[in-house]
Amino acid sequence: MNKKEIMNNDKNSLTSGRRMQDSFLNYCRKKEIPVILEMNNSYTSEGYIVGFDQDSIVLDQNGAQQLYFLSSLCCIKPKNAVNYIFNEAYRYKKVLNRYPEYTANYS
Repeated sequence: MNKKEIMNNDKNSLTSGRRMQDSFLNYCRKKEIPVILEMNNSYTSEGYIVGFDQDSIVLDQNGAQQLYFLSSLCCIKPKNAVNYIFNEAYRYKKVLNRYPEYTANYS
């Protein structure tokens, strides 16, 4: 591989990561799913995503909007499950095979 091909591969991997992040944040924004933002200093903040770009997220907390920089975040936790936007089986409304739930029966 030459230098140009390596740079293109690195660029594609960076943009593909942005697409997943963008689709995740956009889904939470559109569906008005409450999220918990966890900062690098262990501070947490809960609210609704109003908007975002490549560097920041605007969070609505009880009617007040606050801007958070993505560089200061370590985790974004949605209150509702959003895994089906990344899962092929859910996209086409197929039922996933699950492990059976076992109940404790100690008799």
